[in-house]
Amino acid sequence: MKRSLLTIAFWGIVTANAFAQITNTIYPLGIYPKQAPEKLERFTISGYYRFITNVRYLQNSKDMLARNSYTEQAKTPTHIFVGDDAQIPQLMLNLGGSITPSTRFSTDFYLWTPMTGAGQAENVKGLNLGVSLTGTHDFQKGSLNVIAGGINWYALTPFTFHTNPGFNRYSIFERNPWDPQTQNIADRYNNFYTNGALNQDTRWGRQAFQGIIVEANDMPKNLSGVIMFGKTQLNGGMAPLPNQSYGGKLKKTVGNNYISLNTFNNQTYSDSLLTHGVGFNMHTAEFEIKKRVLTIYGEVGAGRYFSPTLAKGWGEAIDLKLSFPKTTTGIPLLVRYYRVSPRVLNNSSVFWNSSIREGNVSSSSSSDQLVLVPFSSAMVPVGQITNNRTGIELNTEFEIGKLKTSIGYTNANEIENISSQLTYSHPVNNLALSRFWRWGFPANVGPYQNLTKVYRGVFETVDLTDGTPTGTPLYKKYFNNIEVNAKYKTRLAYRDLYINYLGSYASVQRKRSAVTVFTEEAYLRTYYHQLEAYYHLSPKVVFANYVGWERIIANYNTTVDAISRRPRNQEGWGFATGFDIEMSKGAGLYIRQRWMNYQDRSFNLDQYKGWETTVEIKIFF
Repeated sequence: MKRSLLTIAFWGIVTANAFAQITNTIYPLGIYPKQAPEKLERFTISGYYRFITNVRYLQNSKDMLARNSYTEQAKTPTHIFVGDDAQIPQLMLNLGGSITPSTRFSTDFYLWTPMTGAGQAENVKGLNLGVSLTGTHDFQKGSLNVIAGGINWYALTPFTFHTNPGFNRYSIFERNPWDPQTQNIADRYNNFYTNGALNQDTRWGRQAFQGIIVEANDMPKNLSGVIMFGKTQLNGGMAPLPNQSYGGKLKKTVGNNYISLNTFNNQTYSDSLLTHGVGFNMHTAEFEIKKRVLTIYGEVGAGRYFSPTLAKGWGEAIDLKLSFPKTTTGIPLLVRYYRVSPRVLNNSSVFWNSSIREGNVSSSSSSDQLVLVPFSSAMVPVGQITNNRTGIELNTEFEIGKLKTSIGYTNANEIENISSQLTYSHPVNNLALSRFWRWGFPANVGPYQNLTKVYRGVFETVDLTDGTPTGTPLYKKYFNNIEVNAKYKTRLAYRDLYINYLGSYASVQRKRSAVTVFTEEAYLRTYYHQLEAYYHLSPKVVFANYVGWERIIANYNTTVDAISRRPRNQEGWGFATGFDIEMSKGAGLYIRQRWMNYQDRSFNLDQYKGWETTVEIKIFF
């Protein structure tokens, strides 16, 4: 009886299932039997929250904050600010998942509250911080990656779309907004000592881009390529006139070597009839050849700037590097030669514009006149290059016991004597100085209207007076710079102690010199010294300390003060201390207290003295 019932039940289920499938084919009624819907194979959420506040007190704020867009700051010596004035979001979420083993996606969400009191208008700051979407699909022969939406940090090649990564000679006392939360609170300083660089996010060496980027990788014949169309910081904003940037790259890999063809272009219209085009073109070939005894890298191309009022034609851009490993020369050595024509302009590349004033004017409706880079003949650190300049660089490093030393040398000169101005920076208190003028990148601020704010920094402009009556310079300028970065690690009371020194000795003058000029023959001499110490007090606390000194001296072929009749004679100090505290896994508290003292003995109003306190909480999840 039991077997008969089981037999009847079995055939009943089979008959019902067959009937349901036939009926559902003719008259779809749903899924029978019910099946679980397909799910994402993998889905992750990560990101960070960052809180930062800043309190500043200046004894002589009225003169230093002259011509400030926020004039209320000049009325009181104390200023309190909550948030980051560098357009960095407080909360960022990264969402990603896999639909199939060969199809993946990810997206970013930013929450940003600048709290300027401007209401809805404050939510638009150049390139809009918004949602970015990334999708990847793997094919049998290659993969396709599509990136679209709000800000994406990307790089093509140095001459097309890139930023200068530098040579790891910089102060690490002040934290960057993109600094990660390391597993151990002291890893930040140990990584810098061991590797020479800090772990950075995707912005390191990359530019901000908004639009669409299509990447094709692992294609047949070892080919890969990139196409991008959208906006950069040069043509971002809400201007009604069409303005866009576009570029691409086709790369061929042969073993450890490669060659690529690259292009990046900008097109903006200065009139509503779209007849006056303003922009630039940049076309290059990049290659790298690796041998046992050396690595040869190069990027060679041509570029131009065009506008209705200025069209100088095409110019050359050359960057060649020979890298000798330690096994070949005893110590590693990097030799570099570069030459960038004054007719070449690309504000989205590694080189700064020092020859075409029009090229610095933003096409957006912003009130800021300069686009993040100094015009004029800039005194730059080793590794940074400009157009209208050619030169050589040498970089090496060596170890003596626990002392690691890196040395850089540059010798360069202008190709044409175009500008009668020099620009230079103030690295000792640079970040604190940039906060004197919040929001945007204003030019011609300060008591003598010769300071310009850039991203997390300030540069100063000085005029030369040995030109023609119309201001045309009579001489080409020659530049020298020597940089030294020394790092030492030891133990004190059974705890790690890291000591870093960064020094720079630079000059600019009329004649070529083998080394930095230390006499009045130089138009301008800059000496920067920065000493840092980081002590691992406990497994979760690092005691951070900093002292910096800068000395800047000009000769009488530069602008003199109307009262003192003397050229620039500047000295600045910075003393700072603080703590890195690990609150829990992925969460850190960072406190910095800085005392500042700066004055120009010739230009009486150019001085400031005070202190600044910064508190940051960063949580990764």
